[in-house]
Amino acid sequence: MHNQPGDFQCYSIRRLNPFQGMVQIVRTPNSLATSINGIDWDVQILAEPPYDTWGLASPIKTEYRFLRFGSWNSDQGLTGVPANPLLNLTRMITESNHLVEILIGTSAQIPFPATDRFELWLMDDSDQQPRALLASTVDEDHLTAHTKSEWIASTNEFPSTHLQNYYSRHSVVADPTPNKHYLEEVIRQRTSRAMQCWFKRSKDGGGTPIFATTELATNNIGQLPAEAFPVLLLGDHWNNRLAESAVSDYYAWLSPYLLTLQHLPDAVRSELEILAVNRAFAVEACWRLYPKIIDRRMIDTARVAAKLARSSKI
Repeated sequence: MHNQPGDFQCYSIRRLNPFQGMVQIVRTPNSLATSINGIDWDVQILAEPPYDTWGLASPIKTEYRFLRFGSWNSDQGLTGVPANPLLNLTRMITESNHLVEILIGTSAQIPFPATDRFELWLMDDSDQQPRALLASTVDEDHLTAHTKSEWIASTNEFPSTHLQNYYSRHSVVADPTPNKHYLEEVIRQRTSRAMQCWFKRSKDGGGTPIFATTELATNNIGQLPAEAFPVLLLGDHWNNRLAESAVSDYYAWLSPYLLTLQHLPDAVRSELEILAVNRAFAVEACWRLYPKIIDRRMIDTARVAAKLARSSKI
């Protein structure tokens, strides 16, 4: 089961719903390493879990699964986690050492090409065009495994000056995350019919529908041009000025992570860089995954600010 040299893949996929940047992946037939910052890698090995505490063979055929075996970075090397002694640890160690060799040779090449070309979009009620990205995958066989129903803005609250000004003028029910819930409700209202469609995106950005909800399938939705897909994963054209402002504030807050997206137009990337410097810590955490930097000096300045602020707290 040992992998031959060169028998591996390096690619990246988006962390979606909520969007949290890109995850880098190095995969062999028997091992997997993932990283969300390009420095620290989670190492998993394909193994057959023990059937019981005595290590007896299972009476039924069991499937191999990727089990977490440790973590790796270039400074500390491979750090293992407690492993079940009933596992084939000799083989797992051999596989992990092989994977580490690959990481040493490839980690400097990040960000890896994005390969999640299959995308699940929540469609707008009115024009049946892509409104919010729910999921993506590299494998067409896994489309039905994704059953996202609602778009999620974030795991925590995001700041919005426009929404705070609105709240100050109106009576608002107490809510620990009002901005997050406001934006999610805006999307929910625009997609209340819950129409969803899987698209296969082409190199030119266009999308071919693969699998859709009944209503969309009945309406024979066809090939869509690149312009139909929101470049920042969420539609930004609204009939509501407050909603437009809230989306703009959301983009500003998310900008360090949006910069990890590949194939952004330079004009959009430049605007995001200007916004991102206000979140220096996030820039420092993400910049290695930026496929392109328009203003290197501005990004470096944000990184220095983050390091200085961190050192002052020590």
